[in-house]
Amino acid sequence: MSVLLSSYSSPFFLFLCFYFISTRGKNAKNTVTFSGLCAGLFFSFVSPLSFAQHADISQLERYTVTATRPYYDESLSRIFPQYQFDKSHLVTPLHTNELLLQAPSVSLNGQGGQIQSISIRGYSRWRIQTLLDGVPIVSDRRAGSSIGFVPPEFITSVSVLPGAASTYLGSGALGGAVNLQLDATENPYLNVGYSSNQQMKTLSYKDSVGNTDWNIAYRNANKGEDANGALLFDQFEQAGLFLRHRPESGFIKEAWTLYSDNNNIGKSSSDYPLNRISTYPDNTHWLGKLTVGADNYTGSIWWHQSYLETSVLRPQSRINDSENKALDYGFDIKTKGNWQDWWFNWQLQVSGREGVEADEKEFSLTAIPVEQGHGPDSIALLEERAPALAYEVSTLNANEINAAGIVDASRQWNSTALALGARVDWQRQSDNTGTNENVTATNLSGYIGVNYQLAKRWATSLYVSSAFRNPSLTERFFAGETPRGTVIGSTKLQTESALNSQATFAYNSEQLQGAIDVFYQQIDNYIERQAIADDVLQYANLDSATIKGLSYQLSWQSKVNNIDATLSGAWVNGRDELGNAIADIPADNHRFNVGMTLGSARFFTTVVYRASKSDVAEGERPLDDVITLNVGGSWRMNERIVLQASWENLTDQLYYTSTDDKAPFAQGKSIQLALTYLL
Repeated sequence: MSVLLSSYSSPFFLFLCFYFISTRGKNAKNTVTFSGLCAGLFFSFVSPLSFAQHADISQLERYTVTATRPYYDESLSRIFPQYQFDKSHLVTPLHTNELLLQAPSVSLNGQGGQIQSISIRGYSRWRIQTLLDGVPIVSDRRAGSSIGFVPPEFITSVSVLPGAASTYLGSGALGGAVNLQLDATENPYLNVGYSSNQQMKTLSYKDSVGNTDWNIAYRNANKGEDANGALLFDQFEQAGLFLRHRPESGFIKEAWTLYSDNNNIGKSSSDYPLNRISTYPDNTHWLGKLTVGADNYTGSIWWHQSYLETSVLRPQSRINDSENKALDYGFDIKTKGNWQDWWFNWQLQVSGREGVEADEKEFSLTAIPVEQGHGPDSIALLEERAPALAYEVSTLNANEINAAGIVDASRQWNSTALALGARVDWQRQSDNTGTNENVTATNLSGYIGVNYQLAKRWATSLYVSSAFRNPSLTERFFAGETPRGTVIGSTKLQTESALNSQATFAYNSEQLQGAIDVFYQQIDNYIERQAIADDVLQYANLDSATIKGLSYQLSWQSKVNNIDATLSGAWVNGRDELGNAIADIPADNHRFNVGMTLGSARFFTTVVYRASKSDVAEGERPLDDVITLNVGGSWRMNERIVLQASWENLTDQLYYTSTDDKAPFAQGKSIQLALTYLL
């Protein structure tokens, strides 16, 4: 009786928690607290029957990160090599970005904290597309979308597609895309983790009943410290819930939903604490996807509802609070066929954004003198009044809709493979603030690629693609205050366009795999903010810019499979038409991983070298070179218990996280611990 009650109370209680969290809305201040309570209670309902199950530890320890070869369509797999990474060099990731940083083409960008963004080959912000199991993650922040709201425990692998990718993903994939795959581990487990620098505590649990599986996670971190012991404003609290159902048969193939509630998120910045203190009190995401299929047709329906609060305190001056919310949605249908040794894929896509709103309030902080003492010895001190509302305004209220048709084809001739594709895309953006102004755009994009097998283990490929990026709703219609000053949108902005070319040389054997990518990309109508008055910026088109560089990856495994090593890196350079450096180009970087397995234990060392960078754009700072060292290992104590530990930034290096002139120092040394119990 008790076993049956425990077995069925777990999913029932999970559904109650999810329903309560999702219906509390954006004003529920205690949502995360309740989420943590749900997690704790939920663990107490774990079925005793599940403790009798056994699992292969390798399914928990090893994860795959796919770079260069994109997941988007099977046609591209004919012309790109595949790189693989694993999670064995990570113990308790502070951020999901740590999975992506194993790819040589990915770098951190902008300022720090849980809403840290990334760049791919020097492209960042709205010029790269971020997806969660194919669902686009769109943000109205100029820094671009961040995947920090997804607990790292939910992610099993990531795909990185560098270069223009508009043919499959449309506007927003001008510089490439990343796609995070949700945890597909079949074995239930309980995991707890700790990081000493932020005193971060993590708790996650995964289980399943029949064809339904779920994952619940809770994470809490205080302010960290840099190598000098100075506080970093990077605290956060996070609760997440993932639920998925995969029917054994029928029209519906898979349905999943994810809810993430994040509170008290600090924006780590060099402005903290004297000049500016930026906080995200609430960052909530609810998204899901339904996949269907019949005969030779497949399709999906997805949605993503987001809400973000931002509070910027300028000491002795004012407070600016803003709220951003949006509902993103979309569906697609696709089919494939073959004709005379050619394989074809057709796809129709529709997506949109509704209720994209941004509201702002400013509160003045007036300092008044307060006299202390009497007579000639009295002292006048300054005292801050309580914040007084200065104004309240809507800075953005807009929506958009997109429709697109895609076709691609591929074929194999002995040692040669060819793939090509094209897209026609239509978009309408509407301003709902009273002007009722509409802006429409039609764009074409395409690609062609060829792979040639030079010898048994050697291959080379050439890939040329075009891409476009329509201005975002913020760039079109926004008018308001930001941490950089007053920013004004422009309805006259033209669509960015790019032409990307890439050549790859690859080697693949049982023990050694490697590839070198050389790339060149030109962008026209490049959009940036330009000063039109003191402390006033407006979005405008620049003429053109180019980004070029080289990335490489080399992996080796010993025959006895107890030693492995990976060497990777990238050089990137970006210039405008006048030869000036453009923003967001990362410093050259190189990464070396070595792992060793001895019986039930595994040890690893990661050395990362980031070169100095002195040629920077406006709004950026030069960087010194730095070498960081991480060491760690894991020990399988028995069939069910795995202990993991690592020492991050072992030599306690002091360095900035990116070229952004407001980027903070990175965290100093930190000890990461984790314990996993297989149920």
